[in-house]
Amino acid sequence: MKEYKFRSAKAVWETGTSAVMNRWLVFRAEIKKSADVRIALTGSCAYVVRVNGDFVAFGPARSAHGYFRVDELDISKYLNDSINIVTVTVAGYNVCSFYHLDQPSFLTAEIISCGKVVAATGRSGFICRRFTEHEERVHRYSYQRTFCEVYNMNADSDKFFKDADISGVETVSLECVGDKNYIERECEYTLYPIRTAKKIVRRGKFAFGSHGHEMNLSRQITLPRRYYPVSGKCYGGYKLSELTTCSAVYTRNVDTVEIHDVDEAASDLTVKSGEFAVLEFEKNTTGAFEFDVSCDKDATILLTFDEMLYDGDINFRRMGVYSAIIFRLKAGKYSLSTFEPYTCKYVKIHAVASDIKIEKFGSRFFGANMTDRKFVGDDELCEIFDAAVETYRQNTFTAFLDCPSRERAGWLCDSFFTARVEKILTGKSEIEHNFLENFLLPDKFDGLPDGVLPMCYPGDHYNGSYIPNWDMFYVLELEEYYQRTGDDELISLAKPKIYKMLGYFEKFENEYGLLEKLEQWVFVDWSKSNELTQDVNFPTNMLYAMTLECAARMFGDTALSEKAARINKAVNDLSYVGPFYCDNAVRQDGKLVLSGQFTESCQNYAFFCGTATPESRPELFKILMDDFGPEREKTGKWSEVYTANMFIGNYIRLEMMSKYGEDEKLLENIRGYFLDMARTTGTLWEKVDINGSLCHGFASHVIYWLDKMGYVK
Repeated sequence: MKEYKFRSAKAVWETGTSAVMNRWLVFRAEIKKSADVRIALTGSCAYVVRVNGDFVAFGPARSAHGYFRVDELDISKYLNDSINIVTVTVAGYNVCSFYHLDQPSFLTAEIISCGKVVAATGRSGFICRRFTEHEERVHRYSYQRTFCEVYNMNADSDKFFKDADISGVETVSLECVGDKNYIERECEYTLYPIRTAKKIVRRGKFAFGSHGHEMNLSRQITLPRRYYPVSGKCYGGYKLSELTTCSAVYTRNVDTVEIHDVDEAASDLTVKSGEFAVLEFEKNTTGAFEFDVSCDKDATILLTFDEMLYDGDINFRRMGVYSAIIFRLKAGKYSLSTFEPYTCKYVKIHAVASDIKIEKFGSRFFGANMTDRKFVGDDELCEIFDAAVETYRQNTFTAFLDCPSRERAGWLCDSFFTARVEKILTGKSEIEHNFLENFLLPDKFDGLPDGVLPMCYPGDHYNGSYIPNWDMFYVLELEEYYQRTGDDELISLAKPKIYKMLGYFEKFENEYGLLEKLEQWVFVDWSKSNELTQDVNFPTNMLYAMTLECAARMFGDTALSEKAARINKAVNDLSYVGPFYCDNAVRQDGKLVLSGQFTESCQNYAFFCGTATPESRPELFKILMDDFGPEREKTGKWSEVYTANMFIGNYIRLEMMSKYGEDEKLLENIRGYFLDMARTTGTLWEKVDINGSLCHGFASHVIYWLDKMGYVK
């Protein structure tokens, strides 16, 4: 962590509103052209920087509670010879999520021209207005993210962003909101290329029905006021009665009454009132939607979107989200964009109440810059490699994400896999450094027991939920990070927290030294494995032993390695019944009794964690190599052993194959698991089916195996 010091700027917000949910402000400064002009800024949640209306960047880089990473952006190339207008649109969300932190709103910004501060918040040079075209009282986009986007635009909406004359624009008073802990960004700045829609693939008609009564609105809309006594806080959001627009009801009431296939260019698109068009991108992509639109009469545009078509149409609620954006427009011409990024391959554009003409519909890409690394091999593997690169890029944006769509959350375990890819594609571990450091900066985490790290972070966990297994993966990743970087400073910072974490786990050790009745969400794999986690879960204990071994090596603690050996022996003595390991044991009349349930994931964990080796369990290893994999359900072999899912059972299977040099079988499995994904969306998925995100960060780990086999140059 490196401290950052602003030269002049102070943290400010609209007077008395720093705790208001979903309040958006636009800050504006006017500057002259110069050879070297930079803006340094940070805030509590999210902002978009524009110069003369043109997009520059989205920020800030994500950080821990109470710490704020500062962007320094060179904006010289955006300036023209006249007075230039720099704007920063800032969202203050003030709700619990896995994406933007629930903390009071503020912006700190200063513009430096040739070494001199020419504008600074809390000093001079900036004025501010509410972004009233954006509706504040809307409901949540998903449980994990913040709010839906709803806009009401008119002919003057761009004035504050572009025009020299802003007479008549109402500004707000600002107040300083206290000192902040500013730290350097410490990761690469990304480019934001535009990806335009490839073609129109569906057209049709729609009508408005009345389906609000069919929805469980009490859960979907009033959930935001759920109170969590464990933290003394609530989830956050507006009640149904408080909403000015309920996107859930509005979108549910839209009925598709006619739909047919077309194959048209998407460059210029006319959609008549009461009709829709479905646009297709070349591949699944993540970014802020941007397009130009004109309408002769007042119009409403409804965008719904998803990563695939479901029965030929858009299922915008497929993952428990509301993938819908509403623009209400007065007659005129507009250049529109969303504020936040979204992920899709297909977008459905509905024209409500008036014909609309759209030009240049695209997505401003949010993600890591393109790599110079190339794949050298056959075409099928190249398709998979390209999809893995795309998956990595969309899930690496100032932090590692699980998915760029429903959550944009920095989950542990996912990051263990994605971090390996960062090193291969960039030669650095910058994002990983910040990701791991974020967990170490706060003294405590609201709602979580002492010693426990959040399952994903930055994020809020007021309900007290955590995944103990993911704390173990933090240790696994930390050791690999140290091997990649030699960063003694971060390891020293982590050491006290790692030992406190291990002390937390000791409370659950039984007479065998095994963890028993772990609390909260014990996660093994998206499969039957997650139903077999109590009382003693053997895959979790295999992972626990591996965690202790990693800590032992990092900190030179032989007692931890001896403890790991005892745990592995206990697992082998109790769980292995030949030829498989049983997943769990339950406590009956004071004794542990095996459940008699077997999963593929459990076997994979045994070899991934080192509890078993090909030498110690040759029969099981041969069965896994020869009889398991992407085709097993078709063959019907070992039907008594429940199949694994992509996250993470299949991945640790592939890691096991790589670890023990089974390269030929590994390539065969990679084709079997990933080729259809790559060809369907151009990205790699969370699960073996479509019931999850179709662009999931950990899945980019295919690159690691291909690189290890020499296919990446």
